[in-house]
Amino acid sequence: MSNKITHSGVITDIGQQRLTVRIVQTAACATCKANGHCTTSESAEKLIDVYTADTGGRRVGEQVTVSTDVRSGFRAVTWGFGFPLALMTGTLVAVMLLTGREAWAALASIGALIPYYILLYLLRHKIRNQLSFYIE
Repeated sequence: MSNKITHSGVITDIGQQRLTVRIVQTAACATCKANGHCTTSESAEKLIDVYTADTGGRRVGEQVTVSTDVRSGFRAVTWGFGFPLALMTGTLVAVMLLTGREAWAALASIGALIPYYILLYLLRHKIRNQLSFYIE
């Protein structure tokens, strides 16, 4: 198994020490011959910021390959899905045990995500260093 995750994309913007690359993320079945007759095939465009000290020689519209390591992918999934799920579940159980009211427990578990995502936003620069992409 490869230790890298790669996607082909096109540079859409060049900033100071930053490239924005548009990739088309497709489901595994999107390349199937029958995907026009099937409702499960899907694809979505994503914009990825690649922070690099060297943006010279690159131009908008250039085809590039963006990659990261599998570890960064697991970290991203953990920060994006794992921690919020654990926070919601813990809050739901705690409020349910304390109050016995399902509606309050549900609202509190959803409300617990607000400070979590605010914290993620405030720490985005530190997290960006751990979840970095690069151009091959």
